[in-house]
Amino acid sequence: MSERSQKGKITKLALLAGIVVAAAYAFGTITASPNASGQVNNLQTKTTDDDEQNITQPTVSTAGTATVKVKPDMYSVTAGVITNGTTAQEATSLNANLMQHVISAIEKLGITNDSISTSNFDISPIYSEGPPEKMCPQIYPPVPCEPGQVVTGYRASNSVTVTLPVQGTVGPGPVIDADVNAGANNVNGVYFFISQERQQQIRDSLIKEAIANARDRADNAASAVNMTVSGVQSISLNEVYFPQFAQAYASAPTAEGAPATQILPGAQDVSTTVSIVFYLSASGQGGTSTIGEPSGMTRTINNTQCTNPQQGPMIC
Repeated sequence: MSERSQKGKITKLALLAGIVVAAAYAFGTITASPNASGQVNNLQTKTTDDDEQNITQPTVSTAGTATVKVKPDMYSVTAGVITNGTTAQEATSLNANLMQHVISAIEKLGITNDSISTSNFDISPIYSEGPPEKMCPQIYPPVPCEPGQVVTGYRASNSVTVTLPVQGTVGPGPVIDADVNAGANNVNGVYFFISQERQQQIRDSLIKEAIANARDRADNAASAVNMTVSGVQSISLNEVYFPQFAQAYASAPTAEGAPATQILPGAQDVSTTVSIVFYLSASGQGGTSTIGEPSGMTRTINNTQCTNPQQGPMIC
């Protein structure tokens, strides 16, 4: 290799090394210590505080639960009329006449149209067995011979649903009694449920209580190893499921002056669970952490002048 080619190769290597060093400076990944002549003596890799924390800081994983007994705040009653006729028009006409009486009886209770809605309307043929549609072969052993179907009439079904608050002026019992006395012959029972607004309130409260429960467990675990909770790495929330309360109703004629049907909603437990990963620090380190404390409570590390009662704010 000629002397000229060798010098050119050295020059290219030097330029390449300069580009690498410049790029390292630009991204802040190395530091350089120049000597008196301006040459770089060494390169040192930097590690950010966040990287060091993620690698070295210990954690504890806990699960917190919260449960509350809930009573429904809404109910719905579905009732209607089923009528038969020789023609579809006859069945529909009979049904419309009876349903008008049922709706009028509901309105007489002071229930407005906003709380009444049609939940089902159907017209279907009524079939009975007739002679086979095809000639059945007379052979031995005999083969199955399916009977034919003949339309002998039509059935009309119509039902309405009344939805009202449990604490309102009209309960589900009087609604059912009014329906049956007016001619309703199809009562699907009573459904108690929790309104969307109430569900959100319960969900928010349960999440807060479950997180506080998880924090208490983490504090106990940290204290056992002479450490303190200093932060949160992750929180996982589970869905809150709300039950639907159903009460069956056995249709039976009611005598004049008989006491109203009594239907009372029960109460069921609603619960949720959260999973949290907390950061831990040695006692006396880590600064201030208030994550996961119940309402009105705070926790301050390295503050010996304050007390932290179980109920109420910190006193300093």
